[in-house]
Formats: sequence, C-alpha cells, structure tokens
Amino acid sequence: MMSPITRTPLALIALVSLVVGTGVDTTECRAAEQPNVILFVVDDMGWMDSGVYGSRYYETPNIDRLAARGMRFTDAYSANPLCSPTRASILTGKYPARLAFTTAA
Repeated sequence: MMSPITRTPLALIALVSLVVGTGVDTTECRAAEQPNVILFVVDDMGWMDSGVYGSRYYETPNIDRLAARGMRFTDAYSANPLCSPTRASILTGKYPARLAFTTAA
C-alpha cells in the first residue's frame, strides 16, 4: 500500500496535466471556488439607512450599486448591542462574554 506522501505528487501531476492539457485557466478555477466577501461594520447605522434597503433620506449610490451586483442579506445577528464587543467577536469568532469584553472600549 502506498503512503499518502507518495500518492500526492502523482495526483498533483495528473491534475496539472489535466488542466494544462485542456487549456483551462487555473486563475478562473480558483476565482470560481473562492467568493469575494465584503463585510461592512458601520457604527450607528440602522437597518434602513441605505438606499438599497429603503431609505429615502440617505443617498448611498455606491452601496446600492454594489448590492445590485452582488448578494443582499435581510437577516442579521449582532453578538452585542455595542460596537467594540461586536467587532472583537467578528475578529476572534468568540462570544464577547468569552472574551470578557462586554462593555464599550
């Protein structure tokens, strides 16, 4: 039985040969597998404070254009009602209480 170490180079060579042989651009393959994600973390912005979500007061043409070309979310969850613990939660992937960071910084 062959070890995974000896199988890996052969599989890699076969994959490269297949991609090169068929003329497929590897950059396009990688781009299709990994989506681009932009996360806006905005302080004191309400759910209806951009044009794409119904604001008639605020003009947000760039956000509206970005939303028209991408994906919009209608439901969200915040780890904490304050911005600092929420940002810490986003950066670490942990609940603010687990970080002992539940008040404003």
